[in-house]
Amino acid sequence: MMFKDTTVVRALFLGFLGFSGLIFLASCHQNQPRGMVFHYNQESPLLSLDPAHARDQAGNWTARLLYNRLVELNHAQEPVPSLATRWSIDSGGLIYRFTLRDSVWFHPDPCFNQQKHSTRVLRAEDIVYSLKRLSDPATASPGAWIFRDRLAPRGIVATDSLHLEIHLRSPFPPMLGLLSMGYCSVVAPEAVSYYADNFRSHPVGTGPFRLAYWEEGESMALHRHSQYFEKDNEGQAIPYLDAVQIHFMADKSTAAMAFLQGRLDVYWGWDAAFQRYLSRSTPALNPTLGKTYQVIKGPYLNTEYIGFLMNPLSQAAHPALQDLRVRKALHHGTDRRALVRALRGGIGYPAYGGLVPPGLPGFDSSKLESSPLHRDPYDRQAALRFLREAGYGPDRPLRLSLETNPSYADIAQFLQNQWASLGVQLQIRVSQGPTLRQMISGQEATMFRASWIADYPDAENYLALGYGPFTVPNGPNYTCYDNPGYDRLYRQGLQENDLLKRVVLYREMDSIMQNDRPYLALYYDQMQHALQNGWTGWQVSPLNLPDFRYLRRVPSR
Repeated sequence: MMFKDTTVVRALFLGFLGFSGLIFLASCHQNQPRGMVFHYNQESPLLSLDPAHARDQAGNWTARLLYNRLVELNHAQEPVPSLATRWSIDSGGLIYRFTLRDSVWFHPDPCFNQQKHSTRVLRAEDIVYSLKRLSDPATASPGAWIFRDRLAPRGIVATDSLHLEIHLRSPFPPMLGLLSMGYCSVVAPEAVSYYADNFRSHPVGTGPFRLAYWEEGESMALHRHSQYFEKDNEGQAIPYLDAVQIHFMADKSTAAMAFLQGRLDVYWGWDAAFQRYLSRSTPALNPTLGKTYQVIKGPYLNTEYIGFLMNPLSQAAHPALQDLRVRKALHHGTDRRALVRALRGGIGYPAYGGLVPPGLPGFDSSKLESSPLHRDPYDRQAALRFLREAGYGPDRPLRLSLETNPSYADIAQFLQNQWASLGVQLQIRVSQGPTLRQMISGQEATMFRASWIADYPDAENYLALGYGPFTVPNGPNYTCYDNPGYDRLYRQGLQENDLLKRVVLYREMDSIMQNDRPYLALYYDQMQHALQNGWTGWQVSPLNLPDFRYLRRVPSR
């Protein structure tokens, strides 16, 4: 469903009225340093600063500000040193050996010696503690799956203060990518013990910033860690920023107005309406708009899709969706190009392939519109033919229900309108995020809209959504898709350390899942951020993990 510009201007104006009454704590809080401060907004609530619970964007962004991990990913999504200076993997892919830096300091905190400014140097035992903590039932970490059923009996061990080893039961080529995740951030054991249940609001790590204050639901300030270990190529200490100020505004129009007023330094999460508003030559609220910000684009490893519940024994399962012909009809009856143009303002790529998005080894580039081999699957006549073969038509309409959340109700309405012409009557059921996730995980959603943002840069992360043994609640196979041939190839891929050979298996698996269609891929996302002029060094990865270390303000001309 398209939105009119007048609606956007009205929404932004109302956002202005509401926003004008807000007090930005960054400008008045007594602990706020006078210097280079970067402001950004977090729409979703932040529930914890414990990285073991960094399950969403809010948790992952703060985890990267407050903590470090053994490795991190560079802009090519390749593992590079962080706390570890180097590593080696044995020929069988079972033992990972890491050598650590010898001058990494934790944030000053009373947990070390009952004194505000006490600290100590990082040791290998701290990393062992942090990684093992993920699997501890007392931690209740949603990241426990990282090491579940993967560790050999020896597990994770420190051989001395600067060396540690991770022993696997069987090879897992994406392991280094997993170790770069927010869940695997290193915490101070003393802080977990000292603060106990309050560790969620008293983080102590080694990251480039430390917590100054957190007024939950309102604002958070992170100050530069003065003893941070990294330097830039010229030997200058990083981060360059003095502080990062995080605001928590759930309303998009309020956040948009905050950016337009210069109260926020970056804005993302554009919808088509906001993009049209920004592109106006003479916007109603800001005649100088278009001269005060820069647009940064890049790939985003996120696939938006519709999932069909494939377990016929589930109470919520719909008999029609067990029929491949019906799933083919919905596949051919969805105009993805029109969806991206109307609802996304052209941001993103129509998903003519499977779940694996562009930018990952295993993606078939012939599925992109720019490819001469591209074929658009949108075919209304084919969709009608498949429905007739399945026994549905004007005399027997197909009635389906789609579960979604408020942020994506427009996609549901788009599909409702498109499929209506096929004789498909779609009921839209809107639930808040936590409720929707619970329904999907509990096999209570007949059909659902969802997205998959890569946890680590390997196609296996997406293909795991089709692996039979990972059927919910045992993993991310939310559709309960079951194909023994697919499962065999998945296990074979885990044993293959050669990336080129693994890619062949990945494409074969993706092709099988495309043929069976337990998912209807809608579009592959694209990163688009608006950044205020005067800033340089804003770097965003395809995993949507900004790097704040090299961000700084440059003199205006």
